[in-house]
Amino acid sequence: MERACIDRIDEGLATLMVGAEGRELVVPLAALPAGIAAGDWLQVELEGGRLVRATVDRTETARRRRRIRGKLDRLLARGPKPP
Repeated sequence: MERACIDRIDEGLATLMVGAEGRELVVPLAALPAGIAAGDWLQVELEGGRLVRATVDRTETARRRRRIRGKLDRLLARGPKPP
């Protein structure tokens, strides 16, 4: 099993970024768990570069969203730069 992030969803297709190197894999949205969204993390099983199974990794999704939210909060706290 590898981790993958849903990069984007468009016209019934989901683009996943798979593994530490971020390999791009495009799969039919119907092949993924219902209710997923861009930014969600999955545990995926691949065979020959094809998706065999995918489950939502709720723990990793929550951890990554907290991390991104923290970064955004820090940026917003800085306020606008003076002209």
